Amino acid sequence: MPDAKPFKSRLGDLWRFRQPLDLTQAGDLDHPHIPPRVGAKLLSAQGAPEILPEKCLITVHGFSATPFETHFLLDHLLEKYPAWQGSQIMLGAHGSDIAEFRKASWQDWQRPLEQELADLQRLGYPNQCVIASSTGCTLLLELLNRRCFPAVKQLVLVAPLVEPREKTMRLAALARKAGVQAIANDFDPDWIACWYRELPLHAVHELDKLTRKLRRELKKGMVLPPDLEILIVQSRRDRVVDPHSASLIAQGLPHNHLETLLLDSHWHLPILPRPREPREDLIRWRVYAKIEQFLASPLRPWPETADLP
Repeated sequence: MPDAKPFKSRLGDLWRFRQPLDLTQAGDLDHPHIPPRVGAKLLSAQGAPEILPEKCLITVHGFSATPFETHFLLDHLLEKYPAWQGSQIMLGAHGSDIAEFRKASWQDWQRPLEQELADLQRLGYPNQCVIASSTGCTLLLELLNRRCFPAVKQLVLVAPLVEPREKTMRLAALARKAGVQAIANDFDPDWIACWYRELPLHAVHELDKLTRKLRRELKKGMVLPPDLEILIVQSRRDRVVDPHSASLIAQGLPHNHLETLLLDSHWHLPILPRPREPREDLIRWRVYAKIEQFLASPLRPWPETADLP
């Protein structure tokens, strides 16, 4: 998603980008014939496990990106815990020809996530944890609100998008009618080549519809399995997600054990390496340690009602 900018500045961007963008470079995700640097690796493709893993980690990335967003964290966890297994999901219409992204719905983005969770459940993979980032969190919560996956026991939500920092995202429908085709994605110069530089207004409008839907569901109150544990990781000065999103999730999930880790960081994704910013990279390692602690030390199962004093 684009960085938060003053309202007048963003309106100027919308007017300037009435024509298709021509900003891509040879190594960019949306440059013709360039495959994603990190693609999907589905655990379900291996079939039923011969030896059940202690834990199954499923990662899902955010809007306009690929699994690169979470693969540094996933690689770290799998290297430290060899008995764990991982699955990297690529959202639908992502990581391929951007022409597909220009016309896909948010349901299209979500479909591979739902399919992989269903396949892992069918194949008998136990003790699943979903690690999601940004819009991946939005898609995940919407999915879990309407479909139960009993093997999913833990969620790690990194910068979950409920309320965007960029309020003008809600103008996407009007901007499309005015002839705007796309805006530029410019929020993370360190990793920009791993996102689509072009954000089609159709896709931004779909994202707006998705976040509005989730906000409505959270306001009504969502009923997820009570033994589902949730960890939220959120930067206080996130340039993309309004940090109030974490509070909206906590209020909308009153029956779940939920922890929130608020970081003194300005990065949207504090799980990505920042070699040029030693302090931010130190924050990343602290986040990894907290996530590892959360995953390795789950709460004891809830007792049956008859066993309660």
